[in-house]
Amino acid sequence: MLDHHPQLSCVDEVGYITELVSDDGDMPDVATYRQWLESDFIFQSCCDFTIDPDLDFYELVNDFLCQQKDCSNKQAVGAISHFDFIRLLKLWPDARFIHMVRDGRDVAYSWMKEMHLFENPWFAAEKWREAEQAWERLAQRLPEGQYLEITYEDMVNDTVGTLTEVCQFLGVDYDAEMLKFSKAGSYFTLPDPKFSGLWRSHLSPWEIQVAEANISDLLIDRGYRLSELPRLTVSSLDLKRFKLVEKVFMWRQRIGFFGLRLSAAEYFSRRLGLQGWHRRVKQNMHAISIPALKR
Repeated sequence: MLDHHPQLSCVDEVGYITELVSDDGDMPDVATYRQWLESDFIFQSCCDFTIDPDLDFYELVNDFLCQQKDCSNKQAVGAISHFDFIRLLKLWPDARFIHMVRDGRDVAYSWMKEMHLFENPWFAAEKWREAEQAWERLAQRLPEGQYLEITYEDMVNDTVGTLTEVCQFLGVDYDAEMLKFSKAGSYFTLPDPKFSGLWRSHLSPWEIQVAEANISDLLIDRGYRLSELPRLTVSSLDLKRFKLVEKVFMWRQRIGFFGLRLSAAEYFSRRLGLQGWHRRVKQNMHAISIPALKR
């Protein structure tokens, strides 16, 4: 929606920028970074940026955003990030930040049932907890006026009102062109209230209980009501069992998609620190993954 505003351009997920930056702001050697980009899935699948060999790391990642801005011929550029928020502040201390929070149980549902990246609701909910806690660390360092907090539920229930608030924060007027993003590809759909509260009908009672056992405190802090299901206590033994089940699930998913040989090669090249081999293996995996992406 931001990218379809006549004055705004927005880059897809920028984990390929923050991944190698430390929380203290230490930046990688640019030669190492350029080599790392060769096997980064998001960069290889979603970006069409030119890598200028004469730029250092800081100049290069800023150049990526400048390329996006110039290509779109718009006044301002932004980017999407799901994690490592504090690192963004190290790179762009004057940036404006918009934090959109969604019910953690819906996020867990999406990770498990739509994206099939997790089997167990504890770990799916944990990803939400990690992101929210990362946002808290960033928000504590931002002065009033440099960030805006909105909810996914407001976005799908009052889209125009919420986008108007976002635009005011960014210093532009709301434009109806923002709602034409759904024509960009099959992956994109217009905001719809039916996407709110999916956990109630798509997660089992046990899955809801496990998710709430992990994130009930943050759910309440973010203004979400807990289910009326009995509270579940998750023991250390339960967590070990969850972790084992999750590992088996992830290996089954990986082998089913990439095959045993490629999956094993990725594991051993990574664990043994054989960077050249690992980079080649990742590139082979991307050759399988990228054509399968939903556009």
